[in-house]
Amino acid sequence: MEILHVNIVFKAGERFTEDLAFDVSERLEAFAAVMSVAQDLMGGSIALTVEASGLTNAFETARSAVVTTLQAEGVDATITSVMVQAESEFQEELRAPVYPEVVGFAEIAKIVGVSRQRIRQLTEKPSFPRPVIRTGQGPLYTVHAVNRWAETRSAANHSAAHSATA
Repeated sequence: MEILHVNIVFKAGERFTEDLAFDVSERLEAFAAVMSVAQDLMGGSIALTVEASGLTNAFETARSAVVTTLQAEGVDATITSVMVQAESEFQEELRAPVYPEVVGFAEIAKIVGVSRQRIRQLTEKPSFPRPVIRTGQGPLYTVHAVNRWAETRSAANHSAAHSATA
């Protein structure tokens, strides 16, 4: 037997209230269930921890528990997706950052190889990526967007320099 994590996504035939979500979570307490309701309130997802011998048994145990619970609560639901993960994979996923890596003027200056003052000027250009967060210390940009911008800027500068010498 091993600990496996099962996430079940479902669509409901009618609005799925937050009160109903609490009732479902309570009924599935033995599985340390965590439930979230879809934004449109027409379904949701339930994450369960299952002790089983293998992925298939974990899936069947979780599916049966969820279907039985939803039926007991009077919910007509259709399961739309299921994911089963081993404990190690689940823990690895938890360690992954939820938010993208962000950088400010000082880090961008290092990436591009110019001063912070020059970066402040360049961020005013329409081609520069938009900040994803504005803090009291200044705007923050995703490192991926900045790297892409730096690549295109470098290519454009290289192309312009090449054209000038031809």
